[in-house]
Amino acid sequence: MKTILISEGDPTSINYELLESAFPLLQSLGKHHRIYLIRGTHNQTVRSLQNLNKPIDGPGFYSLTWKGQGKSKTFALGKPSSASGKMAYDSLLAALDYQKEMGADLITLPLSKEWVVRAGVKGFRGHTETLAEAYKRPTFMMMAGEKLNVIPLTTHVPLKDVVKELKRFDWKGLTRAIQSSPYLNHPTVGYLGLNPHAGEGGKMGTEETTILKKGVSLLQKAKLKVEGPLSADSAFLPGAKPYDLYLAGYHDQGLIPFKLLEGKKGVNITLGLDFTRVSPDHGTAFGIAGKGCADPTGLISCLERLVETKTKPI
Repeated sequence: MKTILISEGDPTSINYELLESAFPLLQSLGKHHRIYLIRGTHNQTVRSLQNLNKPIDGPGFYSLTWKGQGKSKTFALGKPSSASGKMAYDSLLAALDYQKEMGADLITLPLSKEWVVRAGVKGFRGHTETLAEAYKRPTFMMMAGEKLNVIPLTTHVPLKDVVKELKRFDWKGLTRAIQSSPYLNHPTVGYLGLNPHAGEGGKMGTEETTILKKGVSLLQKAKLKVEGPLSADSAFLPGAKPYDLYLAGYHDQGLIPFKLLEGKKGVNITLGLDFTRVSPDHGTAFGIAGKGCADPTGLISCLERLVETKTKPI
């Protein structure tokens, strides 16, 4: 029996509609696994979902309300606030506390970085970075789809800071994370050049030879099959040489082609942890919250990832 925790994310987003749509699957999986929605005290709910005050030993799909929240809040779908941002962040922290207690895997539903920061959480950059802080280890975002796996070497940082972040990137930590991931088995790796046309031999920038090549050499010393730098504007075209894993220099360089090619089935997997954390590859979608058109494909893909038979770690 596997234990799966779901942090609720922002309660004014599409998240509760996703849970409603995926409810039959969650109930079915609950026959064999322990699944908990970690939520705050507020008016958004999943119909017919039993709420508990503490975990139980048996299988099932339940709601688990974390303590110490004070008065219940009332939220309107599509209307985020500092209160909903704080609720989302506190739900994440509560889920991490339960994870450490139960050794569970984790699904994090989308939250808004803007509203978490507006709630007074200084320096918040996202789930991946928060997990690194909580577990005192380097973590890496891998976008995983049916055909593509992409790791952005820098995540939620301004474009002007990408080179600075790459200079202090933890290549040894990435090597260990790739080698220990149950979702990667001796992968072939292609890394994208940071500059147009991969720098054209230094004519359009030297980061490929001064930063990326030095880091990639550590992956190669660990017996990983790495090739590059690849020109990012053609690496994902039909007919281009395929790789099991792509390393992108920055967030949008890797995530734009990934989302275009993988659609709504993509899953964000955090590498570097002793458990599996996954998240849908979409955001809060406040603009359509409450309109009944939210697509649960991403959440379903997360659930399928957690219960599938994993490949043997390297």
